[in-house]
Amino acid sequence: MTRRLSTLFHTCWLLLLCVAPTLHAETEDKLQLSGFARVILGYLDDENAEYVGYDNSISANQQSLLGLQAEYLFNDELSVTGQVVGFTDDQRNSGLEWLYISYSPSNALQIKLGRQRIPFFNYSDSLDVGFAYPWLTLPQQFYDTAFFSTFDGVLANYQFALNDWQINYEGYWGRFDDKIYLASEEINTQVIGLFGFNTSFAYKNLSLRASYNQGDVNIEQEEARLFSQQLRQFGFANNAEWLDANGLIQFYQLSANYENLDYFLRSEVSKMVSDGGLVADIESFYISAGYNFYPYTFYISYSQKDLHFDHRPSEIPLGVTPELDFLAATYADVIGRFADDKATGIKIGSRWDWQPNIAFKAEMTFVEAQDEISNDYAVKDLGGFDGHAMLYQLGVEWVF
Repeated sequence: MTRRLSTLFHTCWLLLLCVAPTLHAETEDKLQLSGFARVILGYLDDENAEYVGYDNSISANQQSLLGLQAEYLFNDELSVTGQVVGFTDDQRNSGLEWLYISYSPSNALQIKLGRQRIPFFNYSDSLDVGFAYPWLTLPQQFYDTAFFSTFDGVLANYQFALNDWQINYEGYWGRFDDKIYLASEEINTQVIGLFGFNTSFAYKNLSLRASYNQGDVNIEQEEARLFSQQLRQFGFANNAEWLDANGLIQFYQLSANYENLDYFLRSEVSKMVSDGGLVADIESFYISAGYNFYPYTFYISYSQKDLHFDHRPSEIPLGVTPELDFLAATYADVIGRFADDKATGIKIGSRWDWQPNIAFKAEMTFVEAQDEISNDYAVKDLGGFDGHAMLYQLGVEWVF
């Protein structure tokens, strides 16, 4: 952990050194620096499983991080923003998260060009800023359904008021070309033709949001590609087609939230549909309620994920030749590696806002995995896992 945070500090200083030469004494107020940090300790009470990287030992290496953001204002309409984040989790790459130019020709319209957060969810912009939401960690069964969180492209946001309603429209277009982690493996992934739009409405204490996103995915899985070619050579095109992970992915999201000074109710539901056989269809949701009596908050949350692969039955005949028997056994083994995954999570937690910019949190998450576990997502069966475990976490959130 110390080495990873040291790397982050070097990255943050590099960003500052790049920005500093552009500054003059009379324009120092145009540079705005901010940051965020979190340190989270976690312990899973089952030695036969892992959950979001935590196991049967106390660890601070999974979700702790440090981020620095710099914004330079050229004038009232034009600015540039950069953000670097260092993660202790070895399945997230530390470094540049955001780097975009913002153009705001009016108070209502803003256009961003560059690398930025993709607006899949309510908390897409603040995924790593735990101070911005009440939970210690976002509802995992819902927020791990998106395999990437940034894109390179253009985003436009338009907001206005109509009577007592605050209305926001947002659309984006771009691409993603980087590595994603799946089953602790780095996979080169490219998403082209990536676009989406969302709209949100706020009336007094009530807010509603809906979004649609899609993109053409190209995932490099060399072993699957070679085996698919072999199946086609033998004439089993239907099974070969299932092994193609590439194709159109569509993502839908809806949310409803109600909040006042005393309590809150927050919820989101999403659905992902894929054309590629090796990419699952996913349905997930969460609902959370909390009670505020400043500086304390108590909350309870329930989340659920249903991940399903459209497995195609083997069309390879058995008992004809040893070669076909081997081919059938290999296909069955591949199918078995892509198991459906159903999981729920119930979390209870508290937050103490010790200072205006520092919060302490404590959280317990009861994890329940149903049927066979895929080991590709939050829950991993290390052997002998009965599907039930409790994750205990303590954390501190800081913004500056």
